[in-house]
Amino acid sequence: MAENRRVVSIENRIPELKKYRKKKLIRHLAILIGIFAILILITLYFLSPLSKLDEIGVSGNKQLTENEVRKESGLSIGEFVLGISNSKTEDTLEKNTLIKKAAVSKEGLNNVQINITEFKTIGYQENDGKYYDVLESGVLLTDQPRQFPIGNDLLFRNFKNGKILKNMVDQINQLPNDVVSSISEVIYSPTKSDNNHIELYMNDGNKVSATISTFAEKMQHYPSIVAQLSKGQKGVIDIEVGSYFQSYYQQNAEKKAAEEKKEN
Repeated sequence: MAENRRVVSIENRIPELKKYRKKKLIRHLAILIGIFAILILITLYFLSPLSKLDEIGVSGNKQLTENEVRKESGLSIGEFVLGISNSKTEDTLEKNTLIKKAAVSKEGLNNVQINITEFKTIGYQENDGKYYDVLESGVLLTDQPRQFPIGNDLLFRNFKNGKILKNMVDQINQLPNDVVSSISEVIYSPTKSDNNHIELYMNDGNKVSATISTFAEKMQHYPSIVAQLSKGQKGVIDIEVGSYFQSYYQQNAEKKAAEEKKEN
């Protein structure tokens, strides 16, 4: 009797087992079909033009051309978009001496937009009648010379790319705009006692003698120093150690006296 009940019980469960197995089979088939469908879609994507870089937009450039920025980015039309790293492309662009900051973003499915901020030109250095940009980063450009300087920017003389120029530009960047705009020329003129000695010709007719290391600290007081001079008085303001003024008249008189003494 017990055996008959057990047989009936198993027979009753057979349809349920069949349904469970059928559902399990359908679920497995659905998963396999889904995987194959995804693989097919991925394959179609990589085979389609949508997976490849179609356009590189450029904005923010002034000195660099759009094609130069594209070349500097290392990107090329036709490469896979998924293989492009925005951060790595930005790092590559910022290695260029003209580029201060780069921002790269993907636009749409297969376009890239590059926005750059260039280092500003704070002055020019003349060489053989041509003028070369001096950037706010302390770099002197040695190509793309200009026939004439633009605006009232500073004129640099005797500088070369390197630590001295970088330090000089760093000092200038610390000055108030009104003081910077009062400077006409910055001349690197090292002496035996001071390898960082500079001379400045001012727009008001005065001349300044200084050293690079303390230039910004002392030059910021230039307006107040000039305000203490007699009206129309022009000369050399020495701010290397303290603050000393010698008029051109006094300077010429001392020079003449020295020459006369030498002749006698």
